[in-house]
Amino acid sequence: MTATRAELIERALQASRSIQTLKLKVSYRLTGRNPETGEVKEWRESDGFILLRKPADIRVRVQVFQVTAIDMVSDGREFSIDVPRRNTFIRGLNQQVIPPRKDVPVNVRPQHIFEALAVQVLEGADPSLISLEEDQQDGRRFYILYCHRWSSDGSLALKRKIWFDRRDLNIVRLQTYAPRGRLESEIHYSDFRTVDGQIYPGQVRLERPQEDYRMGIRAQEILVNPNLPAAAFVLRKSPVRQVVDLTRDPPTETAN
Repeated sequence: MTATRAELIERALQASRSIQTLKLKVSYRLTGRNPETGEVKEWRESDGFILLRKPADIRVRVQVFQVTAIDMVSDGREFSIDVPRRNTFIRGLNQQVIPPRKDVPVNVRPQHIFEALAVQVLEGADPSLISLEEDQQDGRRFYILYCHRWSSDGSLALKRKIWFDRRDLNIVRLQTYAPRGRLESEIHYSDFRTVDGQIYPGQVRLERPQEDYRMGIRAQEILVNPNLPAAAFVLRKSPVRQVVDLTRDPPTETAN
């Protein structure tokens, strides 16, 4: 299929506008660096659900043998993570830099999953700073939109790359970059399904090289634009949980 730069920009905008809320029953596969040992660890495949509501709300629950292992929420500014097995409740700010800590069992953040699933690939982009390239890899052809931004020093910096498969013009890959060109996330989309007239990927693979983890999310059930109440995104702390407040300075000695 063929498309112009303007048509691809409109297609990306439409993909974002068409999805306002999501309710997903999913399975997860997580691989990351264990903060206690420094070794790469692959966790057992787990089930769970994800609720998403734009502009910024997300809830992610991971279950092992139908028991909640991790429950996470984010409102776009702050996040909370409940880890019942460790009797721990973690609080933090989405934009803060969090060094590895032994009292935080994994570097996954709910806002990373929101960014992957919301498909807001052109949010905040200046159309005049978007260029188009054609590429070919492993026999497949792609259009790539390069989205740039102005840095504080007045130079032009790469913000994200959006890959469209020319077989169907679906967005199949998204790469996002920090202001100095460092790769922040690599997201792959596949197994596209039509749900209530909307196309959505049934498989999402998220890689966060700076946080040392990658996650595969496979949708078993997809509901597009269901009514989701605000209460669904409230995570209440159990009175017995030990609070880890990441907005404060980390302890001088991390817990074993």
